[in-house]
Amino acid sequence: MLALLKRYREFIAVALLVVVPLGVFFAHARHPSDRTATDRLVLAMTSPLEKAIDWTVTGTLSAWRRYASLRGIRERADDLSREVNRLRSEADALRELRAENERLERLLEFAHTRPELRMVGARIIGTRMDPKGLQLLTIDRGSEEGLRRMMPVVSADGVVGRVHTVAGHSADVLLLSDRNSSIAVRVDRSRARANVRGQGAPGPCRLDYALRSDDLIEGDLLVTSGTDGVFPRGFSVGKVTRVRRAAYGLYQTADVLPAADVNRLEEVLVLVAKDPAPERVQEAQAPLP
Repeated sequence: MLALLKRYREFIAVALLVVVPLGVFFAHARHPSDRTATDRLVLAMTSPLEKAIDWTVTGTLSAWRRYASLRGIRERADDLSREVNRLRSEADALRELRAENERLERLLEFAHTRPELRMVGARIIGTRMDPKGLQLLTIDRGSEEGLRRMMPVVSADGVVGRVHTVAGHSADVLLLSDRNSSIAVRVDRSRARANVRGQGAPGPCRLDYALRSDDLIEGDLLVTSGTDGVFPRGFSVGKVTRVRRAAYGLYQTADVLPAADVNRLEEVLVLVAKDPAPERVQEAQAPLP
């Protein structure tokens, strides 16, 4: 018997694969009231297999749909993430450009307030803030653009320093905070004269040579007096933050908070020349008798 089964196992398997589905089909096709005992037996025997096959097929299809859906969602999420990063980069670039435009507009408006002065705009391309050495900014303008040593350097907020060394297309600016910097100033309120000297580090400077009898209080604005041969008069230098009067002596001293924050500067103006007065230009252009 076993040998016979082994001999015809392929035929038997094919017959079962054909007969069983047909039997199930015909059993399902009949009305429940017309089903025979054989039909009910076939349905009872094949019902677990049908449920298993249905569960397997349904589960596989559902898993495939979820996979396809998740794959599409992931690809869409990746696309959206790239788009967000691109838009964020563009927004950062636009924000930086807007900030730069605002700074340049301030410089332009400031330059228009002093039409008698010729100024050259420059970008800061380097800094050297050595507490034991020089306090310098490097700008991208030099002798080829008309810069020379000792030329004043300012920003829209106030005095920055003066040109220290010059190359072809760059220059170093000695900051007002440097120990070697001394600027002649006036107290804007009382017109008292003094000097603002750097202390060798970014931060407060020192007010020297203010007479003890001068009217000087905290919060006073200091402007260039134009008497040092470097800076024209009227540029903001800083504000008095602390006044010290000794019980005796000729002078009083004070701390000065610079008007221009050199740690935040990105562009400056170099005062390269002072335009002649209009009446002098007319005299120079008048024909000789």
